[in-house]
Amino acid sequence: MNRTSGIIRAIGAATPLVMLIGTAPSGCDRLPGKPPPYPPPVVSASTPAGFKTTWTDRCSGCHGADGALGAGLPMRNGEYLMAVPEDTMFSIIRDGIPSSRMPGFGGDAIGGLDDEVIRSFVEGMRSAWGDAGAAGVSRGIPWKVDAGDGDPTRGASLFAAKCASCHPSDEPANRAVDPNPDPLVAGSVTDPFYLRLVSDQHLHSNIVFGRADLGMPGAAGPFRGPDGRTVEGTLDAGDVADLVAYLGAGRSSLPSGPEVKDGAP
Repeated sequence: MNRTSGIIRAIGAATPLVMLIGTAPSGCDRLPGKPPPYPPPVVSASTPAGFKTTWTDRCSGCHGADGALGAGLPMRNGEYLMAVPEDTMFSIIRDGIPSSRMPGFGGDAIGGLDDEVIRSFVEGMRSAWGDAGAAGVSRGIPWKVDAGDGDPTRGASLFAAKCASCHPSDEPANRAVDPNPDPLVAGSVTDPFYLRLVSDQHLHSNIVFGRADLGMPGAAGPFRGPDGRTVEGTLDAGDVADLVAYLGAGRSSLPSGPEVKDGAP
């Protein structure tokens, strides 16, 4: 074998190794178990992907995986989202609501979001769900509760006429075993234990905007009377205030016992 042919063979043998080395960086990026880039790439919360990620991480536990069917008010409601001023929505998310189950996700909160991220999230939520739901359910009643101006006695009459059919004070004895339970019976909202968990604002928002995800109408109705038939008419701002006053008064019906600290009376 002459010198020239030996060199050619050596180059040929080394070529696969050179090709492997040249492609190694891109191949390693796809290796199982390799950690993602740090810091991770920033995706704006105003984009569909960024909004969905933030919602899933921070909001879905209370407001539902897709903005509905959660313990809190469904945010997949365009009429509600457009009724609440943008700056107010930002403040609620950033600072939370005192004396409620709504925490703050910005400011001094551990792992809190920057103001810019929260504003982008509000933009993303309005973009995603601003057109969701039926229009006109609130009849233009302001979103914010006006505490202290309702008549609880009149509210009791309104509740009996338009609400009690779906929210009976006592669960029907046979409901648990009924193969075809009434889907509109949603349980009591006059229970003092429940009322102590929710604010007047929560009650007001549910009455005005309804819970379409649970079959509950907003102020525009239609409502169901004690006999199960549709009740004509709608609610105005005064009616809502009276209903909130009636329900709010139910919080004090729970007898108070001695304070308990560390398990001792």
